[in-house]
Amino acid sequence: MTDAEKEFLYLVGRNIARLRKKQGYSQLDVCAKIQMEKSNLSSIENGRQNFTALTLKKIADSIDLNVQDFFEFN
Repeated sequence: MTDAEKEFLYLVGRNIARLRKKQGYSQLDVCAKIQMEKSNLSSIENGRQNFTALTLKKIADSIDLNVQDFFEFN
C-alpha cells in the first residue's frame, strides 16, 4: 500500500470517528447495530483497515448520515 493510500484510509477513518462522536454514538453502539466487532471498527477509524463500500454504508446508516459525509475533508 502506498503512503497516499494509507493517508486516504486515515483521513476517512478519522472522519468516521469524528462524525460518529458528533452524532452521539459510541463504537459499541455502531457495532451492535451493524454486527461488527469493535476491533474492526476501531481499525477502520484509525486507518489500519481497508473498508468496503457496503461497510461504509452500514456505518453511515447506523449513525444517520450519508456515506458521502465520510469523504468531506475540511
